[in-house]
Amino acid sequence: MTKPAFNRDGILSPAERVASARKCLDLLLPEVDSMGDTEAQFVTEMGNKINRWGVTERQLAWLRDLLGKYAQ
Repeated sequence: MTKPAFNRDGILSPAERVASARKCLDLLLPEVDSMGDTEAQFVTEMGNKINRWGVTERQLAWLRDLLGKYAQ
């Protein structure tokens, strides 16, 4: 049985995921006003929660998708 796409433990360390997410958030936060409600809520909540709980592969993937959509 293969691993699902978002169950890729060990590809990035937790510290590397947090660092990457912070870079994404730095680019996305100025764009929050142009996002839909769900996307804006996710970005602002990640900004508040990242230091306490870190970032999952799935959350980082969503942040990267939002970068492609809003911060070009």
